[in-house]
Amino acid sequence: LADFVIATTFGVSMDPGLWTLFSYVAAGRAVATTPKFDAWQADVERVAAERRFFHWELAFPEVFFDAHGEPKGDAAGFDAVIGNPPYVRQEALAAFKPYFATAYPEVYQGTADLFVYFIAQGLHLLRRGGHLAYISSNSWLRANYATPLRAYLREKVAVESLVDLGDNRVFADAPDVYPAILVLRRDTPAADQTAQAAVFTRGEGLQDFAGRVPAKLAPVAIYNQDDSGWQMGDDEERRVFQKLLAAGRPLGEVVGEQMYRGVVTGLNEAFIVDQATHDRLVVADPANAAILKPLLRGEDLRPWYQENEGRWLIFTRRGIEIDSYPAVKAYLEQFRSQLEPRPTDWDNAQLWPGRKPGPYQWYEIQDSVDYYEAFEQPKIVWPDITKLPRFSWNETGSFVNDKGFIAIIPDPSILAILQSRALWFCVSQLCVPLGERAGSMRYQQKSQFISLLPIPDPPPAEREALGTLALAITAEARARYALHRKTQHRILADLGTPGRGLNDKLTAWWTLDFAGWQAELHKVFKRTIPPKARDGWEEWFAEQCAAHQAATRAIVAHETALNARVYALFALTPAEVALIERRTKYPYGEV
Repeated sequence: LADFVIATTFGVSMDPGLWTLFSYVAAGRAVATTPKFDAWQADVERVAAERRFFHWELAFPEVFFDAHGEPKGDAAGFDAVIGNPPYVRQEALAAFKPYFATAYPEVYQGTADLFVYFIAQGLHLLRRGGHLAYISSNSWLRANYATPLRAYLREKVAVESLVDLGDNRVFADAPDVYPAILVLRRDTPAADQTAQAAVFTRGEGLQDFAGRVPAKLAPVAIYNQDDSGWQMGDDEERRVFQKLLAAGRPLGEVVGEQMYRGVVTGLNEAFIVDQATHDRLVVADPANAAILKPLLRGEDLRPWYQENEGRWLIFTRRGIEIDSYPAVKAYLEQFRSQLEPRPTDWDNAQLWPGRKPGPYQWYEIQDSVDYYEAFEQPKIVWPDITKLPRFSWNETGSFVNDKGFIAIIPDPSILAILQSRALWFCVSQLCVPLGERAGSMRYQQKSQFISLLPIPDPPPAEREALGTLALAITAEARARYALHRKTQHRILADLGTPGRGLNDKLTAWWTLDFAGWQAELHKVFKRTIPPKARDGWEEWFAEQCAAHQAATRAIVAHETALNARVYALFALTPAEVALIERRTKYPYGEV
């Protein structure tokens, strides 16, 4: 009978007459079946065999029914449900989503991962007062798909404790999973619901876990958490965050929702080319320049500036007349077998926001990019993942790959606000944390989170001052980057060896002293500066380092002034500023 219920949910058709037959079977009455009923039963059994349904009420009737077969009411269910739900992304759940929407409407969201429904199912299986304890991904704390889950837990369930294990590599076979242990009680929460929370940072390790957790647990209010994302910080930290949010309009509203993801090509090795390939295509036919766009990757988007590594995008968007660009078509032909569209490329188009369903031509990038003209406008760009603020101004018409985002903002004062410490504090509260690197937490800056950042409305004079500061820092950061490139080129041209490039230390030459620089030259190029030339090279190297330091000092001074102005815009007290400064660890003047 339970197979019947599940199978009909998955779409096995049944007319009203069969419902009558089912009621007779459910009542234990003998019935004469018909060919139509037999066909329906065969369908049910087939689906049940394929899906391997497990029926808790049938497997454990004593848990849900009394000795007379009557439901136990609030006493029905298990005392405890404990588990580690599987990690299955929503892209693999398309066939099951209609069932999830019906079975778990309180937490359903079309892009939710499977463990969200495991939480709901676990709660369904508990008796009133029973406990659920899961170790699962901590992404539900911030991810957009878990908004209904957070609301449900806040309003309908008693949250007893939450231990965020962070980036401590709990599962050796899943190093990129950041788990959390959630303990819930199936009960009506108190009006002022508070949970015990503990957060482990990378490097702490989990030795003597049972002994250390009690010392780390601290009360965190649940009743007043924002369903757009939960914060596990102390109440003062959350109060400052709420004050910041209340002091400005969401960025998405300020820019009229003109925020876009970078371009998904479908095959980067075909559509992203270097400077030499770009130049050959343009020499072959100058008309090709119209569809060759300067390209920035997420890693090229730095604080205040963008690195230019000479990458170009062959932007063959939907509907292009490829025969008008024969040299480009000939270049792409070498990748044709990899570029030919497959049925799944358009059958699953609904899984890719911004893409139009329907097949594309083999020479077209897979992303429809209806907003492509936005890349040509003055804009603010930022990377998907970062551990410090990396917003910057771009007016060169550069495109961005799918590891970056853009917002059409003609006002540089907004860049100043976005690059401020106050807004990075908001990022740390809104965006999904992805574990630590070099002692700093990385955050995933999807537009769904960045659109919530608060933008205050300064008086005209203050807006002009902020914009002037933003452009001044931008100019200094670009000049410092030009110095980096010029010095790197000189090292390669005068001291390098054919076929060898700079290593990381020589690329960041300004972090070395002269002796360390010489040692790296010898390590990479097997070159030693002759004693007669050493004084000249030491003087030159010192000049480059001094120029770098001067540029950095100017950036630090401007950033210090800028942050003071932004703190004032939000009317923050000295204590609140101190809290933000403690919470945001990065130094000013970062490269």
